Amino acid sequence: NEGGEAILPEFDSFNRQKHTIELFNRGKTSFRYSVRTDGNWVQVTPPQGTVEEERRLWVSVDWTKAPGGTQKVPITILGPGNNRVVVFAVVKNIPFPKPDQLRGFVESNGYVSVEAEHYTRAVPPRAWLHIPDLGRTLSAMTFVPVTSAAQLPGGNAPHLEYQIEFFSAGEVEVKAYLSPTLNFHNTQGLRYAVSFDDDKPQIVNFNSDNSTRTWEQWVANNINVTSSKHNLAASGRRVLKFWVVDPGVVLQRLVVETAGAKPSYLGPPESFHR
Repeated sequence: NEGGEAILPEFDSFNRQKHTIELFNRGKTSFRYSVRTDGNWVQVTPPQGTVEEERRLWVSVDWTKAPGGTQKVPITILGPGNNRVVVFAVVKNIPFPKPDQLRGFVESNGYVSVEAEHYTRAVPPRAWLHIPDLGRTLSAMTFVPVTSAAQLPGGNAPHLEYQIEFFSAGEVEVKAYLSPTLNFHNTQGLRYAVSFDDDKPQIVNFNSDNSTRTWEQWVANNINVTSSKHNLAASGRRVLKFWVVDPGVVLQRLVVETAGAKPSYLGPPESFHR
């Protein structure tokens, strides 16, 4: 439900998923229903029938007929007494490149999820330590030595690069999944930075809250998730950069949320990449 409207989860031409609408009978007598959609490329099965107690309708898209771009298609469900309910299907039909043209991670379902060890490039290569089996989903990466001085992000300063294929543009949120780490430098807090391509790195202080309660939550969940927001002027191939500011930051994974990403305890599974 968005702004008083009933909206199905997003359809996109990369995953080509199906969604469902549930019809319930709140009375004692069965009733007939029928479904009408704008255009013949959003399909509902079965399009008509009888509801005794409940009925599941499958909604799919005929991608050979769907127009390009993003469409918001009304699905009208007619019941007894000419009562009607309108549910909207948001359909993204984006011309995807051929599989052999893809490089890096591919956006789908409103996010890009990246395990830290699957970087495209490490700068400098020998300054990054891969820590197997550390973390909740795969492993972790950290900059060494941890006794190094604070770094100024930008240029050839230490960072990890992740190549991503985006099919959407606009504001995105980059969530960094970090191992819980105390501020052992005794400074204002441990920091990292994030940027896309040659944009100015955005510095994030991930443990400025040094309360005991916050630390207990990080340890209980074995993760500290912090985020930053960025604007992508256009879709296409971009490079996400994770910069060192203070040594001692341990990165487990990065998740870029575009639109429609669903919350979960571990975060979304890693995106398709090549």
